[in-house]
Amino acid sequence: MSTLSLAMIVKNEGATIERALNCAKLFSDEMVVVDTGSTDDTVAKAAAMGAIVHRFAWIDDFAAARNFAFSKCVKDWIIWLDGDDVISPDNQGRILELKRSVLNDELQAIYLRYLYPPFQQWRERMARRDLFVEGRLRWKEPIHEFIDGIEGQKAKYFDNIAILHATPPDRHVLKKDRNITILRKHFNNGATDDRSLYVYAVECLHSLLKVEGEQILARFFAQVKIPEYRYEICCKMHNFYMHFSEPQRALEALSKAIVEDPSRAEAYYKLGRRLNETDRPAAAIPLLALAGMIRTPSYGTPEAEAYTYGPWESLAHAHFRLEQWDAARQSARKTLEHDPPQPQWLTELARWGEAEFAPEPLPPQWQEWTEGNLGKSVPRWTVIRILEENGFGPNQIRSGIMTFDRKRAAGGS
Repeated sequence: MSTLSLAMIVKNEGATIERALNCAKLFSDEMVVVDTGSTDDTVAKAAAMGAIVHRFAWIDDFAAARNFAFSKCVKDWIIWLDGDDVISPDNQGRILELKRSVLNDELQAIYLRYLYPPFQQWRERMARRDLFVEGRLRWKEPIHEFIDGIEGQKAKYFDNIAILHATPPDRHVLKKDRNITILRKHFNNGATDDRSLYVYAVECLHSLLKVEGEQILARFFAQVKIPEYRYEICCKMHNFYMHFSEPQRALEALSKAIVEDPSRAEAYYKLGRRLNETDRPAAAIPLLALAGMIRTPSYGTPEAEAYTYGPWESLAHAHFRLEQWDAARQSARKTLEHDPPQPQWLTELARWGEAEFAPEPLPPQWQEWTEGNLGKSVPRWTVIRILEENGFGPNQIRSGIMTFDRKRAAGGS
């Protein structure tokens, strides 16, 4: 059986370092922690848990720090973690099984899923130490670093193993500021290759840097021709321009994304959701249905919501607003298979039917509002959407609509 070193680079991870090291104890034969300048109790906690701690002077270069950490490992293979990564017990067991039955001298690297909501991607998570000693593999790039030199046919991918990047909320802003500072420096030092421009554009969009972001986007689209990069930047531009209240530019970005890569789900999902939110549920349904049929790609940084509960949840709302009750229920049931973050409304819809739930009227003031708006020929789906947004359940909403229909049939409003 191959032996396995854990390599971590950390700075001020006192709140999470013990959690991360505990996740690695089951499968690690040694734990190497490289501290890049902590001022909290990170080092003391790591040492108390049995880690071998080294110091490295921070030079705004993650690849340099990771190469140093790997140089301090002595086992056959190396797995890396960040100080705020989390591995579930099931995934710890799967990594142990990789160590027992998969790692060998014919392979160079193992790729696992890396989850950092709302995104996920493949990362080169494990590599052979001797290839670093020989200089055949090296970490490259000062930020969003990667291992250079891996031969594709000598790497294996394991879709059933995932590591979660769980950054404490108070550190998100700190990391964004750090990342954009490093990228500006890297760019000003001449890093204008396709990957560097992509990473810089991503950070500008995530950090909501309007002027700087649009300058880098112009440079990016003039130079970079890689469809994967262009697609993902377009999808991120949608959120960016919606934040700045420019919905037309946001929609143009989604249209451009579909042209760049029509095989991915994010753009269809976001466009369908926008149509649903702007009272065009019938137009939203085909886009959302298409998104729901697309599998998570094996490349890039897919947005997990677009490949799990997102399209089905939006479909449930679209069908419900169109009073297509059976289709709405089926979509709700499909959504619940993917553990949506707010399941209560969907759970009621999935279980709901006339035989199961007695009518539950809307409160009198809302029933009056519903009848008044329907009487003015406001589209029914608009009324239903507003009732949804105000917290009324499917049964209440349908009861309210049916009350209006009965009164109208009897010659009322």
